[in-house]
Amino acid sequence: MLIKFCDIIDKLNEWTGEMAAWLILPMCFIVTYDVILRYAFNSPTIWAWDINTQLLGAMVALGGAYALLHDGHVGVDVILVLLSRKKRIVVELVTSLFFFLGSGVLLWNGLEQAAISVKTMEVDYTYFAPPVYPLKVLIAVGFLLLFLEGISKFIRNIVAYGQREGDNR
Repeated sequence: MLIKFCDIIDKLNEWTGEMAAWLILPMCFIVTYDVILRYAFNSPTIWAWDINTQLLGAMVALGGAYALLHDGHVGVDVILVLLSRKKRIVVELVTSLFFFLGSGVLLWNGLEQAAISVKTMEVDYTYFAPPVYPLKVLIAVGFLLLFLEGISKFIRNIVAYGQREGDNR
């Protein structure tokens, strides 16, 4: 049952990461549009920077769990490569405690900030002043997905530790 939970979380983060990656296309279009207006017509937009900042924020927030799923975060494995499989798993289990502490604080703070932002209908402090609360909600969702992916990796490491060497169940 735990592995099924892990599979669901992994599939959710796989899908979310792949969808978030598509945000690069409107970002490229907006930058191109703004550059053309700025240099060809001397008429820049007042909204391009704000919208691209929010799109990038959403892409990064929703891509964090995807990166964890695919071991895409920066890691120092100079020592880990010298260890046996079981010892690497033990190191990952121990360092998971630091991950849960850090990501738990991010999740808690992200949820608080999102709630305040939604309650006050927060807008950006720029001339264009787009709403910020949708982005803050996405950031909180991203932290939740990251935390859940950490749980998935933790469970999979416990299961892997219980397996014999060479057993790929």
